[in-house]
Amino acid sequence: MLLLLLLLLCALQSSLALQAECDLRLHGSKRKIGTALFSSSGHEQLIKVNVEGPTETFTEGTWNMNLHTNKIKRQDCNTAGSYYEPANGILRGEQVPDKMDVSDHLGMSMMNLRFGERGEANLRHTITIYPDIINQGVAGLVEAPFMCPPEHWAIWSNGKETLITDMSKAQKKKAKLDKKGGKTFVIVSREPDCYNPVHNMFDWSIRAARFKVEGKGGVAGRSLVIDGNEGPAACCTLKLVKD
Repeated sequence: MLLLLLLLLCALQSSLALQAECDLRLHGSKRKIGTALFSSSGHEQLIKVNVEGPTETFTEGTWNMNLHTNKIKRQDCNTAGSYYEPANGILRGEQVPDKMDVSDHLGMSMMNLRFGERGEANLRHTITIYPDIINQGVAGLVEAPFMCPPEHWAIWSNGKETLITDMSKAQKKKAKLDKKGGKTFVIVSREPDCYNPVHNMFDWSIRAARFKVEGKGGVAGRSLVIDGNEGPAACCTLKLVKD
């Protein structure tokens, strides 16, 4: 009975997700522009980064993101120190057979951020560990196109505007009001904001963990830095949390 309880306790502890997260802030500023999360639970791992930054800082395109050794001081991203490369090699890929093309700082294929024209970036890596898997691989998705037809609005004589959801009803109502005279409206068409924020979502199937959250070789206590052409743009220090 005691052995059974111990096994259940171990299973419960292994199922709890270890997480390290932080609030990304602009280099040299307290302004929060996003969040970063590293999570590990059993055979599942997650890396998630979301940014809504100023367009004058984050131009459209691919930006580098790296883990660094030191904690950030005074929100100066230059205090992050060197790239974080733990001796056990988990972050660098040495313990992942076939290398998976992820041999540098957690794998540059995992640590790139694609920014949209409005300064946004949304990255999600879902990692499933199969120790006996033969063919490792990754499948990726980006933001999907969507229909964005014109919107129809009723502009009333008193200046009030209402969105038309049923054109047939709106036309019948307008005809009645026009016949009576007095208060009525005109129907106008407008192009809505059809911007589609960028998203990069990846599902990995690999043999070994991509990172550790806590302890020796863990990401907790390390800094995450987003680098631009002119140096660091934003950063934060990952802190250990639990569900």
